[in-house]
Amino acid sequence: MRCNFCEWRCKMPASVCHMYEERDGRIEEIYPNQWTTYYITNSEGIPLFHGWPNHQFLQLGAFNCNASCAYCINARVAIEPESKTFLFHLAPERVVRIAQKASCSGIHFSVNEVTVNLPSALAVAREAKKQGLIVGCSSNGYFTKAAADMMLEYFDFFNISLKSLSDDYYRKHAGLKSAAPVMRNIEYLASRTHLEVTTTVVQTVNDHEIPIIAEFLAAVDPQMPWHIFRLLPEYKMEDRQPPDIEEISGRVKQCRDILPNTYFSNYIGTQLINTLCPSCAAVLVERICAQSCGVTLSGYNMKGSICPNCGAEGSGCHRSCRSFLWLHHSWGKYSPSCCSQRVFALTVVQL
Repeated sequence: MRCNFCEWRCKMPASVCHMYEERDGRIEEIYPNQWTTYYITNSEGIPLFHGWPNHQFLQLGAFNCNASCAYCINARVAIEPESKTFLFHLAPERVVRIAQKASCSGIHFSVNEVTVNLPSALAVAREAKKQGLIVGCSSNGYFTKAAADMMLEYFDFFNISLKSLSDDYYRKHAGLKSAAPVMRNIEYLASRTHLEVTTTVVQTVNDHEIPIIAEFLAAVDPQMPWHIFRLLPEYKMEDRQPPDIEEISGRVKQCRDILPNTYFSNYIGTQLINTLCPSCAAVLVERICAQSCGVTLSGYNMKGSICPNCGAEGSGCHRSCRSFLWLHHSWGKYSPSCCSQRVFALTVVQL
């Protein structure tokens, strides 16, 4: 019997992620409802720049992965054996209560690959949706169409890690066979949900791909938010130097002619995390990065969904977002301004 959650399609009892087994003719989790991490983060830190600005999420993670990225910052829980990892047993209802008690707007699955404990994640997502919470995930995107459809039923957003367009890169540096399933899933999700994409730049390895990745994403959606992360030397790449900021910044600025919502972060002081009007380049949404993986919202300059400088409408709104919430100048309230109200029953959410 084969597992159909990710593109390894493992034949049981062998399992790349060591998280599933065949039981009574079904693929079952070995460690249901077991998590290693939960903490509060903001939407910008996910990163999620074009949806639910400054909202708090309960970030939830488990352990193990279907990949083995050479620069994995979470290798100690995502790649290390489960015997070395401390586990919390949290039923879906308990997870949702924790999120509500912390006044979170939603739940975000991260730290490890969500598809290696997908039934547990879906159980949490179902309970969260009953309580009106937002649900989303960060994923390496190496999952099957069947898994994508399962997640689309409950998830409101995805941030997909597109590491490269090269199969050779995926084999050498991510422990996966091909970029093709990830590219397919980006194309599939883009028209069905709110999607943002992240790429970690490893200088001399995949930095030359920045323009062609931008072209690929622009062909999928010309308003796609794309987050370029500066490598933090970790795990098997801990001896590498971080990419040169000035050189990568120059490439990112050029990419904005192809894909306007291209961002460069994961280092303190970056200026390339603001959303610009594609018509006149005025700053529409301001953000600051005071620490690695620590972007926060700092300013909103639009009049509703209008650029105050040139009057272009909808300049900062990602068209595929079904429930985008733009920040009002009152700072204490959010209300939908350009898309449907699928996620929230209330038109105003008090922080």
